[in-house]
Amino acid sequence: MSSPVRPQLRSLRRTFACLLLAACASPALAEDFVYVVQPGDNPWNLTRRYLKGIDYWPRIQDYNRILEPETIQPGSVLRIPVAWMRGERGGAQVIDVRGDVEAHRAGRSEALVPGMQVLPGMQVRSGANSSLTLEFPDGSRSLVGADTTFGMRKLERLRASGAQQLELQLERGYIENLVNPVRSGGRYIIQTPAAVAAVRGTDFRITAVLDGVRAETLEGEVALQNARGQTRLPAGRGSYAERGKFPERSSELLPAPDLGGLPTVIDRVPFRIPIAPVGGALRYRTQIAPAGGFTVLASDRSADEAAALGGGELPDGRYRVRVRAVDARGLEGHDGEREILIDARPEPPFPSVPPADGFATEDKIRFAWAHDPQATAYHFQLAADAGFERILVQRDDLREAGLALDEALPAGDYHWRVGLSTAEEGRGPYSNVQRFRRPPPGPQAEPPDVDGDTLQLRWRASAGAVAYQVEFARDADFSTPAHHLETREPELVMERPEGGLWHVRIRSQEPGSPPGPWSKPQQVEVPHDHWRALLVLLPLLLVP
Repeated sequence: MSSPVRPQLRSLRRTFACLLLAACASPALAEDFVYVVQPGDNPWNLTRRYLKGIDYWPRIQDYNRILEPETIQPGSVLRIPVAWMRGERGGAQVIDVRGDVEAHRAGRSEALVPGMQVLPGMQVRSGANSSLTLEFPDGSRSLVGADTTFGMRKLERLRASGAQQLELQLERGYIENLVNPVRSGGRYIIQTPAAVAAVRGTDFRITAVLDGVRAETLEGEVALQNARGQTRLPAGRGSYAERGKFPERSSELLPAPDLGGLPTVIDRVPFRIPIAPVGGALRYRTQIAPAGGFTVLASDRSADEAAALGGGELPDGRYRVRVRAVDARGLEGHDGEREILIDARPEPPFPSVPPADGFATEDKIRFAWAHDPQATAYHFQLAADAGFERILVQRDDLREAGLALDEALPAGDYHWRVGLSTAEEGRGPYSNVQRFRRPPPGPQAEPPDVDGDTLQLRWRASAGAVAYQVEFARDADFSTPAHHLETREPELVMERPEGGLWHVRIRSQEPGSPPGPWSKPQQVEVPHDHWRALLVLLPLLLVP
């Protein structure tokens, strides 16, 4: 073996070309670093600067078939296996955290907070409704979803090129990755029990489920492989790989849902807002993050129907919402995204009287709702239409949890809602709209027919009425009715009441509703039956 060449002790101008090896069958998994020889370079000084040990210099010479190591021509290209190269150990910085996320190492665990470092050898676990974002030294980022467990196996920076080598072991859960284009010799690999995903600059998602893994590429390209084979996922395609089986053929991701119909302001949480369905979708996933970007997930929900979902835990503020359709293989499609404002506090009180789709029959209708001890004022609206374009009553100065109208309402359908203000949160949104019906008042009776011992009363039939109630009273306010009768026909025949002045009122009843308002009282004069009185006195007159 020839002796090593002594290093040249002069200033060298170094240029590193970030080249992919065209001869490599899988560029995403390329293992060779490409180095352009500079004046004065030789296997010995390159080994000293960039490789793991000095004993690698003969390997470089053999690997590249260098016959004259002392006279390597500047500009020629050397291939160096990445596994031989010296790296500087690094860590990933925690950018944002939501919920319960812990790092475990050597039997110890600690909660992660922004600014902390996740180092090789650590295992990270996120709890339910939790998420975090890691930023790596090269600027790449990974958003980790809820119920996810992964370990950082390797994170190094190659001294030769500054390229980053990252290996994550995803045991279960979801990671969304935005990887910057890597330099020569760089690697970004996520290993799962079912397959390995390797990339060289892309935007992609990885989800480890049971004995399988789903991968979806949004930009760039991903190589998904295991011991049985490999499938390539260019932008807009996804695949599923099951442990011990060849990765499935890639398929096109579903298009982004149209979120143009979402309101810009949402005043109720939780919410479920229908969206236009996407052909081929079996489910829809909604993710919501603070308006600054998707560094954490404030809400992550799925549903079978085409709808955007938001949890009740969302505080007021501006958010980014994105919805994606999910196909029969479980692959998630492109994101439909937009900004929304949630303004749902203080939450409105619960309306109780009249009940939703109920009836109001009293002359002066009374409204009631749940009392909030923090309320400084209640806001009430009554309208003749569900869109509240024809507002009949509006009050913004109510101090009590109720209101009675001063005047009676005509028959018809009405809508009402109520909101409140608090000293801490200001004025909040209105409650859900409550619809109620005001039945028509009872009909007016025609003059009665008195014939012998009977009295017959008739009136015009009310549309939709199935029954009628009739009251007779001596007093005009009907405090003590003398007769209360019911009939299914717009008439009744009753035993002739005592003669004199009577007050009569009628009300009708529609199907499924209580009786409606009473008609305006009428006065009825029943003639005195003098012959009957004479018959009553006759026995007294016959007494001797």
